[in-house]
Amino acid sequence: MKKHVWIYAALGVALTAAVLVAADRWAVAQQNEALLHDAFTQRALEGQEHLQAIALKMDKLGVTDDIATRVELLAGISRQADQAVSALAALPQSHAQTADTVKFLNQVSEYTLMLALKAASGQTWQPAELEQMQALRDQCVLLTGAAATSQWQPSAFYDQPTDADNGMDYPSMIYDGAFSDARHMGTPKALGMQQVTQEQALQIARDFVGVERVQSAQAAPSTGGALESWGVTLLLLDGTVLNADITKQGGQMLWMIPEHASFQPLLTLEECTQQAQQFLKSRGYGEMEPNHYQVYDGLAVINFVAVQDGVLLYPDLIKVQLRMDTGELVGVESNNYLMNHTQRESLVPALTEAEAREKISPRLEVSAVRLCVIPYRSGECLCWEAAGQYDGSEYRVYIDAQTGEERQVLKMIDGIHGRMAA
Repeated sequence: MKKHVWIYAALGVALTAAVLVAADRWAVAQQNEALLHDAFTQRALEGQEHLQAIALKMDKLGVTDDIATRVELLAGISRQADQAVSALAALPQSHAQTADTVKFLNQVSEYTLMLALKAASGQTWQPAELEQMQALRDQCVLLTGAAATSQWQPSAFYDQPTDADNGMDYPSMIYDGAFSDARHMGTPKALGMQQVTQEQALQIARDFVGVERVQSAQAAPSTGGALESWGVTLLLLDGTVLNADITKQGGQMLWMIPEHASFQPLLTLEECTQQAQQFLKSRGYGEMEPNHYQVYDGLAVINFVAVQDGVLLYPDLIKVQLRMDTGELVGVESNNYLMNHTQRESLVPALTEAEAREKISPRLEVSAVRLCVIPYRSGECLCWEAAGQYDGSEYRVYIDAQTGEERQVLKMIDGIHGRMAA
C-alpha cells in the first residue's frame, strides 16, 4: 500500500512540475509573441512615416525651381523610399504580398535619384517630370491611406499595393511649428550674467505665473546642460499643479507644464491668442507675433516669434499653453528664445521684394512677401518669406535676401488639432 502511495505521490509531483513548466513556457512564448508584435508594429509605423515624408517632399517639388533645393528633396525621397523598403522587409509577409509595393518603392527611389543627378548637372526641370512626380505622390498617398486603414496590423500593412498599371513611364537603371529645430547649442544669448539661488527661483516662478494665482512653491530637482536650471513645483489656488524650470543664470523661465490638463474649451483661439500676447508683453518679451498653433484637451498651444523692425525672427521662438476655459497661462517653452534672442545688427536686404519675387517658381501663386530671419545650417539667414498657394495647398518659400538663393520650402498643414508647417 505504501509503495502505491509513493508512486501516486511521485506521479503527482511530476504532473505538477510538468504543468508548471508548460505554464512557464507558455508565458515566455506569450511574452515573446508580444515583443515580436510590438517590433513589427514599430516597423510598420516607420514605413508609414517614410511614405508621409516622401509625399511631403514631392509636394514641395511643385513650388521650387531652385537646383539645390530640388537635389536635396529628390535625394531625400530616394533615401526614404529605400528606408520604407527596409521597414517592409522586416514585416511577416510573403513575397507575393509585398512584391508590388517593393517594386513601386524601388521605382520611386531609382527615378528620384536619376532626377537628382540630372538637377545636380544643371539640367532644367521638365513639365513631364513634374507630372510624373505628382502621379507618384498620389500613389504614395494611396499607399499611406491603405496603411492607416489597416489599423496598424503588420500583416495587412502593405497588402494594398499601388496600382500596378498607373501609366508611369519609369526609367530603367533613380518638418511641431516652422523652424522649431533652431539652434540649441552654444552660448545662450538672452540670459544675462546674474546668478540666482533656488530661493530666488521660487519667487521668480511665482512672479511669472502671477503671485495672486499661486498657493505654494516648492523646490524640485535641478537640471544641467547649456541652460542649467532650478526645478520648481507650483500649486495654484485652483488646485492646478505646474512643474517648471528657472535658469540658474539670468533667472529666466525655461519651461513650465501642467501636471494634468483637461479643460473646457470655452474661449476661442483668437481670444486665447490675444491673452497670450498681453501676457508675454507684461513679462518683458517685447514684440511677438503668433505663428502656428495647436488645440487639444482644452489647451491652446501657440507659437510666438519675436519681431524686430517688422522682421520675423524665427530662431527666437517661444511656445505658450493657455487654458481655454479661463485664458490663463499654464505652460511655456522658451529654449529657442533664450538660446537665440538678441538684437540683430543688420536686417537690410540686398535684394528688393520685387527681385525676390522673380526668384520664386511661377507655379506658386504668391499672396504675401515679408522679411524674416531663419535658422540656417549652424547660423542664421535673412530671407524673403513668400506665402502662396499651389495645387490647393499653402506653402512658404524662403529666398536668401542677400544672394537670391532658395534656402527652404515649407508646406502648411491643417490638422484636427491646428496648423503646423513641415
